[in-house]
Amino acid sequence: MTALVGLLTSLTAIWITVADRRRVIAKERREEAEADRRAAADEAAELARSVSRTMSEEMAQARPLQLRLTGRPTANDPGSAPEAWLITVANRGPLPVTDVQVVHTVGRAMPYCSESFDLQGESTHEVELPNSEERPRLAEVTTVFTDAGGRRWQRHLTGGLCLGTLQADGTYRWDQPRFPETVIAARTIPLGPLMMRRRARVTMAVPLLVLTAIGCLLYILLC
Repeated sequence: MTALVGLLTSLTAIWITVADRRRVIAKERREEAEADRRAAADEAAELARSVSRTMSEEMAQARPLQLRLTGRPTANDPGSAPEAWLITVANRGPLPVTDVQVVHTVGRAMPYCSESFDLQGESTHEVELPNSEERPRLAEVTTVFTDAGGRRWQRHLTGGLCLGTLQADGTYRWDQPRFPETVIAARTIPLGPLMMRRRARVTMAVPLLVLTAIGCLLYILLC
């Protein structure tokens, strides 16, 4: 009987030691995973801030250029439909923009490109769209210009700014439209750490169940 009790006690001690070691290893792995996650999150956040700063600096000189669509009424009947449509290009910033052109695309026809012009700081220029008895669609009207930093931009009548990259054939490839916007980052709790904590609780519960079973067995044998 004494040998049996000693054997059960030894087995219990070994089980507790192994379980405790597994718990320590699991904790170390969780801590390493959490440190890696935080490092990756910090790196991604810093990269996002860097990209945002770069984009903001690039747009600083292009953002002040604005477009407005207006109709010129018929002289004999001001209440009738406009006889022509005008695009007002306004430079609201202090720095000049150069080589400005208004582009009007209608269906599959060749787009209309106005004569190029320059705009000094705080100045405006009007361009009349030809054959524009009907109101132009907003998506059909853009302007292209070069800011004081030498960057070529395309501005949509809807407000979007596209940075151009000069191609080998002399044309520009435009990037995705940029709009000033506010991004609210929601704090989320990753599922990985939650599942690891649950597994740790289950691992810790196993030795307690074993001890309880051994205690019940000893009670039955000794009583």
